[in-house]
Amino acid sequence: MSKKVTYTSTLPEDLMITVDDYAAKYKVSKNRVVEKALRQFFFEEKRKEFSEGFRRAAKDPEVVELAEMGMDDYFAIIEKFEREEE
Repeated sequence: MSKKVTYTSTLPEDLMITVDDYAAKYKVSKNRVVEKALRQFFFEEKRKEFSEGFRRAAKDPEVVELAEMGMDDYFAIIEKFEREEE
């Protein structure tokens, strides 16, 4: 289990009410609601970074060529396995 750290922060009142309501409805701590929201936020941010990286890579002719070479290798491996199964 990771070490817990205490922090102090402020939230807009309407957001705190939403956190309170959610925590009460699902019988979880407010801390758990905030932790889950932050983990989801950072997961989505990392996903966006990866997505943007793939978009940039798709425009790079060298990366595209390497990917195509990899696909040729992949198809060769599949064909080999198919021949072995016959």
